[in-house]
Amino acid sequence: MDYYIKIKDVCVPVTEEIYKVYCQGSRKERYFRESDYRNKIFFYDALDTEDINGSDMFEDPAAVSVEELAERHWLLEELKESMKELSENEREMLCRIYVYGESLRMFAKSKGIPVTTLQARHQRLLERLRKKLEK
Repeated sequence: MDYYIKIKDVCVPVTEEIYKVYCQGSRKERYFRESDYRNKIFFYDALDTEDINGSDMFEDPAAVSVEELAERHWLLEELKESMKELSENEREMLCRIYVYGESLRMFAKSKGIPVTTLQARHQRLLERLRKKLEK
């Protein structure tokens, strides 16, 4: 008995062993397609055309890109390292202003320091951190 496999509308003669393996593979593919259909699974690749990728149709424009996430992670790591080099007073000032939302005026009052002095220290500290992060 002769065995043939249809490839691009051409019947190609094959051995019995290759024919059975081919049939098993095509049956397995059909089984997976049927189970996807039964389980109501839909792949965005089914919407692919020559012009557009199907999964791009459902892209979230508000989502942050992977590159931006990586850059943000790197900057946070650099900031953590820079924070270790600060004095205890400098870390306390940044923490109370940026973590606890305390104003410079409230922080100056609690420390008994003039607001203008604290503003100058705050600006110098931010400038130092900015220069370290730009390196």
